[in-house]
Amino acid sequence: MTYLTPCDNLPLQRLKDQEQCNELVLELAQDMACTLGYIEDVKQFARLAQLKQAIRDVTPLMEDTTNFIVEFAYDGRGS
Repeated sequence: MTYLTPCDNLPLQRLKDQEQCNELVLELAQDMACTLGYIEDVKQFARLAQLKQAIRDVTPLMEDTTNFIVEFAYDGRGS
């Protein structure tokens, strides 16, 4: 008869935790991509100089964040 100790389940739990993290990261990436679409929609109708500048400022941040999340998710799956 084989007995399992709490340590025997540790690798399985770590894999489950990583999979959950990966799913959350991919969901965040999808949400960020949608936000970029909204920014593009607003940009078409922006009239105030302050709004236009805010859009110019936030767009690269959103793109960088999305790219980071996607790279993190794929690096996590590859390891």
